[in-house]
Amino acid sequence: MSVPSPSSRLAYHGKMSELPSGDAHEIIHLGGETAVVVPLDEYRRLRHDAHRAQLIELADEEEAAAVAAFRARQAAGPVVTVPQAEVRRRFGLASQ
Repeated sequence: MSVPSPSSRLAYHGKMSELPSGDAHEIIHLGGETAVVVPLDEYRRLRHDAHRAQLIELADEEEAAAVAAFRARQAAGPVVTVPQAEVRRRFGLASQ
């Protein structure tokens, strides 16, 4: 089973030539690039959201790698597990 990367589903790779109608942001041109002027609070929120998206993407990738590793161990032979209560008993820890 293949787990698609969230970035492959959400990334926008096209060029935007103008803002949607009714958008109140100002457009400026810098060095051949078009930029949108946004209030600083909005920029900070966008940066925060982008950072959270990166963390979620990283967690998704780590989860997919862990699932793949577990499935590889399963394919190699039986996976032995020990119930938590037995582990606690073996290590002399109090049962919960």
